[in-house]
Amino acid sequence: MEREGENSEPKTQTGFRNKLKATLRVMKILIWGLGITSIFGGVLMGIRTPHSLWGLVPTAAFLFLSVLSLFRKEQPSGSGQLLWFVLCLCLIPLYFLRAQVWVPVVGGALFATYFWMHLESTGRSYPFMSVGCLLAGVLPLEVPWPNEQRCLLTLVGVGLTATLQGAWIIVCYLQGHRPPEQPEPGASSKEAVDKRTLRLLCLVFGTVGHVQIFSPAIERRIRMRYQSEIDQLQVLGFDYQFSDGETLPLLRMLLLFPALVVFTMWRKGEVIAIHDGTTYLVGHPVFISKNKTAFAEPSGLGTKFYTAFQDGSLLISKAYADGGMPSGSMIVKYAQEASIDETWAAHQERIAVLEAGGKRLDRRTSFHAYVEIERMESATR
Repeated sequence: MEREGENSEPKTQTGFRNKLKATLRVMKILIWGLGITSIFGGVLMGIRTPHSLWGLVPTAAFLFLSVLSLFRKEQPSGSGQLLWFVLCLCLIPLYFLRAQVWVPVVGGALFATYFWMHLESTGRSYPFMSVGCLLAGVLPLEVPWPNEQRCLLTLVGVGLTATLQGAWIIVCYLQGHRPPEQPEPGASSKEAVDKRTLRLLCLVFGTVGHVQIFSPAIERRIRMRYQSEIDQLQVLGFDYQFSDGETLPLLRMLLLFPALVVFTMWRKGEVIAIHDGTTYLVGHPVFISKNKTAFAEPSGLGTKFYTAFQDGSLLISKAYADGGMPSGSMIVKYAQEASIDETWAAHQERIAVLEAGGKRLDRRTSFHAYVEIERMESATR
């Protein structure tokens, strides 16, 4: 009996801890909204009523929520962290331009986009949050306050929107609509996070297209940029086939984060040009092996080899590490730091193994065949 009594306490503590975690998970959006409201509401009340004791209420609420959040121990979401970083990056210029009358509207739109993209990447749908943030950006314009205070009012409105949405989630929870359980960290959950991150990147940067580059000036720049890789591939028996331009919408530059990434690529010497006035392209050379078994594409990350088979399957070998590289059922991928010749030798060995297993090579070498391979790889993300 004593042993049963001794063992019952840890079980009770574990049960309470699990219930507390589940409760805090359901209250996550509510806590976030109350935190934003209390922080910026306290600042706003300090400006509007500097000698009022009501200004202590948001401060006390913030301290309480900070203590409460210490009990929440969740694995950080890669896509969520990336999107939050992008949002903060976009808010930085707005802070310095906060005296402009249009800043509250843009700020509300940024938070609306943040909530929409974050929830889209996690498979949830709370349209009220995006609509509420848009209203939080527009309605303060009707308040006869200095524009900096309107910006604070917008942030308070964003917090109230999240608070109301969080309250509704709690009501649904009490009515029996349970949120999905948080998976334990492991290989499957890491792959899910990688896929959400890649999906989020697609939402931020837009749909990637491919165009064949015929401009002699751009092709000359590409050859100069990748001359070292070209020399190594030619020694291995590869011939130049064409140059591929990965195109992305030019308007996405307004999100600032894509503009920062493109600027970083430009600083590293990537070949970037405007295409058709609406998109920008990043150019890479594409080579084909003598026996028509593989494409080779050098890029800023490194060189990768593609081999397609007639059954629709694909073999990809990369001469650089690529941790977030989920594979599909018809695609086999390998990625590790290695030289170009080492990666090509390993790729040839894998081709031989797959051919011995009955697979037949697809020896098409056209630009259309190459684009099909690129899209197959992207589809697995």
